Amino acid sequence: MTTHVQLHDRLDYQSVMPLMEELKAITDDDLVIDAGNLRHLGTLPLQVILAAVKQRAARGQTTRLANASDGCVDMLSLFGFTPETLTQPEVWT
Repeated sequence: MTTHVQLHDRLDYQSVMPLMEELKAITDDDLVIDAGNLRHLGTLPLQVILAAVKQRAARGQTTRLANASDGCVDMLSLFGFTPETLTQPEVWT
């Protein structure tokens, strides 16, 4: 089964706990994170997403980033990621 998570337009330090709780609660084998509305991505929420991706990969679960907005792509590139590499821990670990 696949779970879809829609990211808010702004992920900053106030988004960390709700995002972490939402991602931790997902137990399905496939997770699609929809970043179509994302315009701002802070460092702490990015770390939450990376931790979730890494933990899921260790359990054999897949995570995919879909519909990355131009703002999302721009923000990810500042951190050295692309929408594809963000969900491939073998690339960045």
